[in-house]
Amino acid sequence: MKKTILGSVMFLTGLLSTAVLLAGTMSSGLSVNGQFSAFWTMSQYGLMPVFYTFIGIAALGLGLAVWGIFGKKE
Repeated sequence: MKKTILGSVMFLTGLLSTAVLLAGTMSSGLSVNGQFSAFWTMSQYGLMPVFYTFIGIAALGLGLAVWGIFGKKE
């Protein structure tokens, strides 16, 4: 049960952090040929490692939650 709760919180944290990061880069007003690109803006500011870290936290949390649900009961 503890693994499931921890995994769910980590998954939610990763998703919310990613959403805030994507929303923040889209609000900066930078564009490429008139097209807005969150990934281009993140790469210009050097935020791609942070984005990948947040995605990794979400994936790790999802894996931990699934492991907690389907793991052997104690």
